[in-house]
Amino acid sequence: MTQQPISSANADKFTLSIDGELRIYSNDKAGKRQAILDGLNAIPTIPVGQDTYMPSNEALQLVATVMYPEGIQTEAAYQTVCQVTEKACDHIGFGPEVELGPPLVRFEARGTYRKQYPPVTAQLINLELDEARLSTTLPRREIACTVVWNKAGFELYGRHWSQITPAQQVQIQEQVDAIIQQAGWQKAEVGSACLYVQPLPVNETAVRAQLKEMLLQTSGRPVTRSVVVYRVQLGAYGRSFYNQELSPEQEAMVTEFLQTFGYNPQLNDGAYWPNPLALKLPTADELTVLLAGLPTVMTVLGEGITLSDLVNTVGGDSTTLADWQKEQLVQTGPVSQALRRLGYKTEITWCQPYQFLPKRSDSLALSLILSAVRVTTDLTKKISLAKGLAVFTPALAIDDKENGLVYLEMVGAKESVKANWAALMGGNRVHWLGARRIEMEGMKQHIKIQSTLPCGWVSQVLLHKQASLKEMNPEQPFYLLDNGAKPVLRHDGRQLAMQWSIPPLFYPMLNKCLSLPLLAEWAGYLWENGRERNLITLLDKGNGQGYATWRVLPAPDEWQKVVQEGLQSQALTF
Repeated sequence: MTQQPISSANADKFTLSIDGELRIYSNDKAGKRQAILDGLNAIPTIPVGQDTYMPSNEALQLVATVMYPEGIQTEAAYQTVCQVTEKACDHIGFGPEVELGPPLVRFEARGTYRKQYPPVTAQLINLELDEARLSTTLPRREIACTVVWNKAGFELYGRHWSQITPAQQVQIQEQVDAIIQQAGWQKAEVGSACLYVQPLPVNETAVRAQLKEMLLQTSGRPVTRSVVVYRVQLGAYGRSFYNQELSPEQEAMVTEFLQTFGYNPQLNDGAYWPNPLALKLPTADELTVLLAGLPTVMTVLGEGITLSDLVNTVGGDSTTLADWQKEQLVQTGPVSQALRRLGYKTEITWCQPYQFLPKRSDSLALSLILSAVRVTTDLTKKISLAKGLAVFTPALAIDDKENGLVYLEMVGAKESVKANWAALMGGNRVHWLGARRIEMEGMKQHIKIQSTLPCGWVSQVLLHKQASLKEMNPEQPFYLLDNGAKPVLRHDGRQLAMQWSIPPLFYPMLNKCLSLPLLAEWAGYLWENGRERNLITLLDKGNGQGYATWRVLPAPDEWQKVVQEGLQSQALTF
């Protein structure tokens, strides 16, 4: 092969004869580099045993012809040719110069040669891939690329991956990438790490079996996303993984099975929910009257009605409905509205026989809907803040969220009441009323009401200012005292209706807090919807001595939404 002179008429091109074929290259760095690589690959090699060698002098001549077509004029130019030849040969897989002579080669062929490194074999790489571990995160096998490359580097060059040249590294990477692709593996970038990965095969038949078994076992209850993913992965791969993602095909199977078994395939709070009950329920007004007529039971947790009575009354069947369906019935819709109107919780409580008053003789536990408010009237209850001087406490209401005192009545001899009052208002900020912890700042947040009883004893009441219509700050949450009175039925001449039992100060105090135009006859609607939106919350789990306590948020925007929705639905009218 000979270099042709650069044409003066077309100085940006040059031609090179390779195996008798004239090839044209751009007369720049990239063009010369490509010409050198093409020329080196065309140089005839000779086999020596199991190895292949390329004549070193021909490689040197090729590089010199491309780089210096007019001839090498300086020692520096010669050194440049030697260096470029070394790098180019290394790039195409030939090592440093070695001397070969008889008997390895014929006498006339003796001289310097470059040995070709053997290619990376599929057998070598497949043996390494067989050692790949199973991922704990994704359904796949994986191995670090550098592990495979290092194995190939030792096999080809006898050196660690970090000790071979960049050109040798590129050569190994390209060969390994081609081999792993043919073996069904992929190259993946995970952060700064490079991995070879192979997705695990999917057993679709087992996936379908797992989904069917899961939905049959849930018996119509909600099923969480994590359980669904676990079942799918267990069927598909025989184990689960930390990653909760499913393939599009697996998601399609999940949707198909959920719809077949009557579930909504859209996630709701991390779970798939069955389609709503198909019960035709009475209106909230009708349910309020119906539920008010149910018999009540007494327990150590307060008064309540049985869940079975409630379900049967509203038109369901307590023996066939699943537990989740009963919970849904109690927590949502008109049944929930009626329960709030009647002063009941909208949750189910499981009571053991020994918790009933009197204790049940059987061994059956029952599900109950308990009253939200549980007020005790223990007239013998006492406290003693002053050592040795006890007083009666017919009423005590505490804000357990803020450790604050809402209402406290002390009754007793004048000296005893005075001593306990002084102890409460003294230097100690923290006090214990029995097992109840409260924090006081003197009279900053309270008002005092005092009277003398006919018997000569004294009654002193400590009332939080936010529980007083006169003293309250309209911009702060306020308290309502509830004596636990039950709603009563009334007859308006046409039909029975409920007279709700709402703390009497609810409407005037809320009306004082808000600039909205409120009517007194809206109190029931505002109370019910305020409870539903947690604008009205029960303190101390509804327990109290003499009174239970409600806390009301004066949130103008939220109350405005309640009023607007009431007017739009015509539940409220002017």
